[in-house]
Amino acid sequence: MLAAHLIIFVFYSQHTRNVQFAVNRDIISRQVINFLQTVQNTPEDEQAAIVKAVDNPNFIVTLDKEPKTNVKFKDASLWQVLKTISLQQPMIQFSYQLAPQQWLNISAVIVRSNWGMHVVLLSMEIIIMMAVLISFWIIHHYTVPFVKFAAAANRLGTNLETEPLPITGPKVAKMAAKAINKMQAQIQDLIQARTQMLAAISHDLRTPITRLKLRLQLNPDATQLAKMVKDLDEMQTMIAETLAFARDDSKTEKRIKLDLASLLAAICEDYVEMNYQINYYIPTVRLPVYAGPVSLQRVFENLIGNALKYAGNADISVIQSGDEVKVYIKDNGPGIPEAQLDKVFLPFYRGETSRSRKTGGTGLGLAVAQDIIIGHGGRIELSNRVTGGLCVTVILPLIVVTNS
Repeated sequence: MLAAHLIIFVFYSQHTRNVQFAVNRDIISRQVINFLQTVQNTPEDEQAAIVKAVDNPNFIVTLDKEPKTNVKFKDASLWQVLKTISLQQPMIQFSYQLAPQQWLNISAVIVRSNWGMHVVLLSMEIIIMMAVLISFWIIHHYTVPFVKFAAAANRLGTNLETEPLPITGPKVAKMAAKAINKMQAQIQDLIQARTQMLAAISHDLRTPITRLKLRLQLNPDATQLAKMVKDLDEMQTMIAETLAFARDDSKTEKRIKLDLASLLAAICEDYVEMNYQINYYIPTVRLPVYAGPVSLQRVFENLIGNALKYAGNADISVIQSGDEVKVYIKDNGPGIPEAQLDKVFLPFYRGETSRSRKTGGTGLGLAVAQDIIIGHGGRIELSNRVTGGLCVTVILPLIVVTNS
């Protein structure tokens, strides 16, 4: 809009100036012709008085014996004079013979257009430009904090340990920033309190569990002893997994650049060496991601382990799609009822009714996997296969490599 205004102003000013100059030139030309006609119609003895009476700094007339300009008219009509001087600029100069040894020398300046109106228009354009620029600055000043708020809210969804928002900007933005920082601190306090509570419970339960194990060593019934020790071991494992989930150690793990293809290939090869029925199709190209190596390995070992545990087989394939990589983990097992596909990500939720650790586990595996993947900026999806079985899709962002 500003560019259009300036272009129109320049063209309008130039056009107006040219038109006004042409009009002024025509006016001066006609004034000169009128004066020349007046002198011609005046008796010869009075012509000098008329010439002397002209008092105009832009219109100089002299009566001489010789011509003083290069443009001379002798025995020429007024129409010829007008036609010639109408093309002269920036001033009109010519000599006209009135009688032998009597020349009328005329020099008239064509008045330029007045810049007053152009200055006023230019001032208005500058005021409009300043108003628009100030408006942009004000909009930017008020909207940038809210963009930061949106980014902070997204970060809080994946990492509560992010830096607090700076308290800058207008009053409303400062109030919102303080509210977000206060909310972040409160959530951190709640998480810390929950973790401390679970740690205390875990610590208090480990002591009686260890004491029970020692007492069971005195039990002469070996069959019952093995069963009781197994139950206590399962209790201890459940406590450890629950505490690990509460701490969410994956969010504090240092992120590094790693090759997802190599990580998946190594996990699959380990399962193959243990004689599991597993097929994998992983591209040979590098798939760089920023991730915590331990937590990401934990996710895929958990998902592939679930497929092997519930179906006895697993097919793993990897596809790069734009700036994302998709990992598909498929099996031929019983799948999951459609109504439970979203519920299985809830902590301690198990789709099957058995409470046995052999089949049901603690119900934390998928919850932990989802938290880790979301923390890496990705997502995890479940769907039942048409041919039977479950398909787990893990989507992670790739590191974009630019060629400079």
